[in-house]
Amino acid sequence: MAKSREYIEKGEFSCTFDALVTSAITKWHVPGLSISVLESDGTIISKGYGHARFSPNEAVKPSTLFHCASMTKAFTAAAVSLLVDDNEKYPSIQWTTPVSEILPEDFVLIDAYATQNVTVEDILSHRTSFPDHDLATYGIYAKQPDTPKSVVRNLRNLPLNGRLREKYQYSNIMYVAASHLDEIETVTGQSLCEFLHERFFKPLGMRDTYFGMDDLEQSRGTDQLAQGFKYLQETQEFKQVPWLKQPEGSGAGELISTSPDYLKFVQMLLKREKPLSEKGHEELIKPRIWNGQKRKAWMSHQLYALGVEVDTYHGEQVIGHEGCIHGYYSKNLWVPRLGWGVVVHVNCGDAEEVLNKICWTLIDDLLGVAEEQRYDWDDILQKESEKPECESIEELFPDTPSPPLPHALEIEEYVGAYEHAGYGVLELELDGEGKGLVCDITDRTLRIMMPFVHVSGEKFCAEMVGIETTELERARAEFRIVDGKVTELGVAMSLDMDELIWFKRSGDGREQ
Repeated sequence: MAKSREYIEKGEFSCTFDALVTSAITKWHVPGLSISVLESDGTIISKGYGHARFSPNEAVKPSTLFHCASMTKAFTAAAVSLLVDDNEKYPSIQWTTPVSEILPEDFVLIDAYATQNVTVEDILSHRTSFPDHDLATYGIYAKQPDTPKSVVRNLRNLPLNGRLREKYQYSNIMYVAASHLDEIETVTGQSLCEFLHERFFKPLGMRDTYFGMDDLEQSRGTDQLAQGFKYLQETQEFKQVPWLKQPEGSGAGELISTSPDYLKFVQMLLKREKPLSEKGHEELIKPRIWNGQKRKAWMSHQLYALGVEVDTYHGEQVIGHEGCIHGYYSKNLWVPRLGWGVVVHVNCGDAEEVLNKICWTLIDDLLGVAEEQRYDWDDILQKESEKPECESIEELFPDTPSPPLPHALEIEEYVGAYEHAGYGVLELELDGEGKGLVCDITDRTLRIMMPFVHVSGEKFCAEMVGIETTELERARAEFRIVDGKVTELGVAMSLDMDELIWFKRSGDGREQ
């Protein structure tokens, strides 16, 4: 077995590793970082770098809490595994059981065949043909906030864009469905929060892990929770990002933990220990589908199992997952053959490649990979930083005539409510100058202001701006006019779909 030679010495991170991390978070504008490593001999090494908060100034420690985001998904899949194993209490719940047989009133898709055939393992491996519909969920600021149940019941109103098991499409909402499966009274009689505390957190000694902000606030408060940030290139300063409460997201991304506490879960998976059965461990990491990404040098095609991704790097199996939420990024990787794992958290949402650099550099060191067969992460980071934030209007509308055509009606004629059964109501108003259109959808889980920029004729660009992060995403939009009146508005609300989501003029709510 290759020994760590440079970055871990005598059970501690070396000065070389400290310098690598400090340089990376400084150069790429990451406020703070927490890391925990499980060595093959069982030694656990944890350390914090940088700032958990700026006002007052607080350093990151191993005890600092972070939002784990989609690293929650492995827990959700593991929770379902316990139901599958328990044939005495839940004999009807198996990996191949259609979800509609367990949740017949709630789990109804827009397509009858999909409703009847989407299984438990399908919703946990992102192969249902259900695209990203996150903007269809309503957060805590809505007049009628969503719950996991209402999110699942809304599936029947949202379009699919493929055939079952045809392709990989990452879906947070399907993990909400898995959460609902775990927590409804007729199945376990517990909330998913209670289930995870009883079956995982307590048995594994995870005393610093919580399921959502409410759980954290009621248990110990937020004093140890790192503040999330967004780095603004224009002003070269950090913008504080509010902590995100999204109980409607449940098992898709509600976990809050520390790096050493989450590592206890990784250690359980590496050692194939309880509470999971041996069969449960096998199923959790068994690949179900290729994620569609291009293969990298020295790496296999990445496969998705149940809440975890499976890679082969220089012939060595590496398993893990990452998570991203406003103001936070997290990542875990583990090498089953060597019994080695790493968990890293940062309090900045734009840090994917920084975490890749740190995690994969440690794996290179562990495996003794030659320098010429390692990734140049600084080059990758530089190229990522030079990419535009999102597609330009010209890229979204390549066939725009020059000069562009005027819209057919006065801009005031486009103002009003537009309704879709799954996405609810878009209320278009005049902007502050009275010359353009804007839509406020800050009542959604992803809180967005959406100005409409005229492109040509009835085509507009919807500029989706996150109010917490100021991040921009552009989407195509178009109006339909019949007999001189606006009748419909189409918007590319799902970036996985080529088709627009069409909202009919007027309406007062979403069908549930």
